[in-house]
Amino acid sequence: MKLSVLLLALVVTPAFAAGAFGGAQYVQSRASYEAAIHNSSTSPSYVLITVVDARTELARSTCTTANLLMGAIHFEYGLGYDSAGYVKSDAIALSNQTHVFRFTKQDALNNVPFTYSDGDIAAARAFLAPFSAAELRDKFSSLYSNQRLALNGFSRDAIACVLIERGLSPKMADISGQVFVERLSLPPLWKTDLEKPE
Repeated sequence: MKLSVLLLALVVTPAFAAGAFGGAQYVQSRASYEAAIHNSSTSPSYVLITVVDARTELARSTCTTANLLMGAIHFEYGLGYDSAGYVKSDAIALSNQTHVFRFTKQDALNNVPFTYSDGDIAAARAFLAPFSAAELRDKFSSLYSNQRLALNGFSRDAIACVLIERGLSPKMADISGQVFVERLSLPPLWKTDLEKPE
């Protein structure tokens, strides 16, 4: 038993140190991860997870939207899309403290595809490195394109991963598909200064 646990650790541990994260280990904060799982809006939140193909023990870390992870859980456990199925899938996701998911079914694995390369992550890190977390929050929460960072040529999911590395909680916009970070509190938007309350 100890040998099998050790072998599993040797197989799974490199997933954190290689692949999408270029030699460093990153873990999404518990608050960010839980908020992503609870987000059922049409703008899904990103999660940082490690996916293990239980048939081959091939493991890789990736960032994907939480709805795709939840779909993979539904496929893996044969859950329905009724309230009982949603309660069970949420419980499975939220009880997973390591964010390592072992899937045996191909449909589950297909639901969490790897959409970017190590080079994409390196490029995203280099692009965002000059900005502080506060600046990144500002640049990714703006509603106006002239105030946002131009992300042409960068992988959306790689950008989301770097934002998670930097302690932020990115989402995918429901219409444009852009990555954004929700501000904790937005000031009210008034059409004119005359509309502001005294």
